[in-house]
Amino acid sequence: MLFLFSADAAATPGGGSLLPMLAVYAVFIVVLYFIMIRPQRRRQKETDKMQNSISIGNWVLLNNGMYGKVVNIVNDCLMVEFGTNKSVIIPVRRDQILGITEPDLTQKTVDETAIAPKDELVGEDLEEDGLDDYDKYLIEQEEKKNGKKGVFKKKN
Repeated sequence: MLFLFSADAAATPGGGSLLPMLAVYAVFIVVLYFIMIRPQRRRQKETDKMQNSISIGNWVLLNNGMYGKVVNIVNDCLMVEFGTNKSVIIPVRRDQILGITEPDLTQKTVDETAIAPKDELVGEDLEEDGLDDYDKYLIEQEEKKNGKKGVFKKKN
């Protein structure tokens, strides 16, 4: 039993130094700190700063995806008004705020020219170009609009 703790055990080929193994662990911990822990702390500081800068009248985005307007602040709790109904006011903890942003409530319309293909009708040599479906659609629309046939013929 004393043999295990004697100086001869350290001199055997299997009993190497602990210094290289500790150096590997130290490098691993330093890399882990710079890759994971430090950026997370920086993001947390920015989030805390944003959450502490909330004032009455700000639009906020909650973690669950809902938008609301802050109407009152009590300690660590915000009174948030949801929707257009002024009587729906819900207390929300400050740490549940994802960001200070106003919802985009504008309606976007689809413009027909934005979704149209890039190729256009070339001109009078339609037989050589070959019409695709979109070209035929354009010809039909123009004929309906003008009420006559032969949209691409030369005018006299």
